[in-house]
Amino acid sequence: MSNQTKSDQAVSDQTRALARRLTLVWFAVLAAPLLVGIAIALLVAYGQFQPLAELVPADTARMVAVGAMGLMLVVARPLRKVLLAPETVAARLLKDPRAKSAEGQELAMLKAQAGAFSFLGVMDLVSVLAIVLSLAHADVVLALINGIFSLILALVAKPDFAALIDNVAAELRRPS
Repeated sequence: MSNQTKSDQAVSDQTRALARRLTLVWFAVLAAPLLVGIAIALLVAYGQFQPLAELVPADTARMVAVGAMGLMLVVARPLRKVLLAPETVAARLLKDPRAKSAEGQELAMLKAQAGAFSFLGVMDLVSVLAIVLSLAHADVVLALINGIFSLILALVAKPDFAALIDNVAAELRRPS
């Protein structure tokens, strides 16, 4: 094998490894609301957990949370296309000190990782708000619905991380 082929194979292996790690983090973060929902259910059932405060009537809280979850499911893919567009991710400024010396595929990996975490934060926002509502109201049903919603959202919105890294690398190689 030539040196170029070995180098390409090493880059490809790095890309696949990072894509696997990002996928693991993606599902771990978006599965956490289900664990929180189960914990809230156990707290209410066995720990006599009482509502902290009635922020809004319980039916209104459920309706708003489920509506926000539905809206997030509808906009997840278009939002992914906007936030994880290769040109958007490639243009991102990184504060990571490794980015100053990184070039080529390594820089693409850092930028893709930063973009993936930003998108993950946006995707998790509704779940966190639903957790707050379910804790405040001690609402087991909302907590469990939120957990299931988060898992569905993880499947619907999951980016192809390997393709994202490759597309960002191609975008970085293009002349300005």
